[in-house]
Amino acid sequence: MGSRVYLLLTLGFYTVGVLHVLVQSLARKRFLASPTIGATLMGFALQTAYLSQRWTEAGHFPAVGLHDGASFLAWAIVLGYLLTYVVTKVDALGLLVHPVAFGLALVAALAPVSEREDPILKSLFLPIHTTLAFFGYAALFVAFAMGLLYLVQERGLRSRTPTRFYYLAPSLERCDTISGRSVALGFGFLSLAIVTGLLWSHSAKGTYWSGSAKEWSAVIAWVIYVVLLLARRRSGWGGRQAALLGVAGFVVVLSTFLWMNVLQPPGVVTP
Repeated sequence: MGSRVYLLLTLGFYTVGVLHVLVQSLARKRFLASPTIGATLMGFALQTAYLSQRWTEAGHFPAVGLHDGASFLAWAIVLGYLLTYVVTKVDALGLLVHPVAFGLALVAALAPVSEREDPILKSLFLPIHTTLAFFGYAALFVAFAMGLLYLVQERGLRSRTPTRFYYLAPSLERCDTISGRSVALGFGFLSLAIVTGLLWSHSAKGTYWSGSAKEWSAVIAWVIYVVLLLARRRSGWGGRQAALLGVAGFVVVLSTFLWMNVLQPPGVVTP
């Protein structure tokens, strides 16, 4: 069975999550999450099989170009969601994860497969660097999602006309705690990704730093999360300010992903 079949089956299972979110939002109440988690697990397993098959077909780690990048990011985000659910049992995270995973899988299904044959793709740094980076993206997305849920919950508590998601979001304290832990984990992965990226750049081009937009956006995101972590640890700073900074940090992280997979000229691969 070809990799595209696995991807289409994955898309079908992720559709269950989107429908679940839609029904919950319209009804303003939680419904049984077990079937949705089961469908997400099946989709995740099929997407894992897709990535394995795609690696064989491409001859390099499947994280180059919009097709592979979107699919791998969806896989990493779903993994982050499942691990978070196992630890916290907070299913409200799925309100954002399911639509995003479905959207990324759909983009992957519609985007053309990259046919790049750059020798840099054979480097061992490619799977190491991209895996660390995408795991970091996934953890920081969890922090971003919990930050948004925090802001929605806070606005609902202050307003006499709360939004639909207000009835589905966990407590402010729960949102802030999960967001803080996810930031710490994502920051660790992001730091390791930056280090391996510098080593990869030196191995491929003889220089650690080229000053590209991708490198600058990664460093800016790293600095934002340093500020956020230090503020949390030294002054107990959290709540709304932390949620807003976490959202801003992920927007910068997202720009790095877009640069690598959308804005970068076709045929160009950079560490």
